Amino acid sequence: MAVEAQGTQEAQGIGRLVAVQELDLRLRDLERELRDIPLRKEEEQARLAAHRQALEAARDKIKHAQAAIRQLDVETGSRREKIVKLRQQQLELKTNKEFQAMEGEIRAVERDIAGIEDRELTLMDDLETAKFEADESSRTLAAEEAEVSRDVSAWDERMRALETEIAGVRAAREQATQGVPADLLRNYERVLGRKTPALAPIEDGVCGGCHMKLPPYVLHDARRADGMVFCVFCGRLLHWPA
Repeated sequence: MAVEAQGTQEAQGIGRLVAVQELDLRLRDLERELRDIPLRKEEEQARLAAHRQALEAARDKIKHAQAAIRQLDVETGSRREKIVKLRQQQLELKTNKEFQAMEGEIRAVERDIAGIEDRELTLMDDLETAKFEADESSRTLAAEEAEVSRDVSAWDERMRALETEIAGVRAAREQATQGVPADLLRNYERVLGRKTPALAPIEDGVCGGCHMKLPPYVLHDARRADGMVFCVFCGRLLHWPA
């Protein structure tokens, strides 16, 4: 009689475990979603990092172009001063040959100035392009920051909701395990640590977990419902669906 009572208790415990497993599976999904939220928030921040880098690159282009233009202005000024000095020296020359030689030197400096001015024009075009890119990047970044802020707020709200729901499911699970024999619960949790689900229904003589056809003696033991029955292939606890 004691063995029969124990078997009946375990059979009833299996029925309760079905409800426990439903809660465990729900808890697993909720906890996985909760763990994923920080990763999703990091992905959102990574989007911003890419836009910030684009803006910083455009600003660097502006700085480099401006510095190069200033340097060319210095070079142009230096050469113009040289022309002034050469003109002054030209006034002191005695012969036409010396005058023409000085004139050639002045023209060479003027050609240098023209080349520098051409380079400066190119740099000014680059500067305008970089300013345009910086403006575009700045506007894009501002829009992305607003969107990411909204997304992060939504994730934070979802996280709080998940934490509340998880606490409720855990409490419900604690309640659902009441009356489940301790050894049955231990075996169920042991299997759950390796396989999900841990408790599998028998469907047309097949294990609902690994989908292997069960031997007749396993089906016989499961029908007797007087103790724990495990799938000989995957090790899951078996039960007949209600």
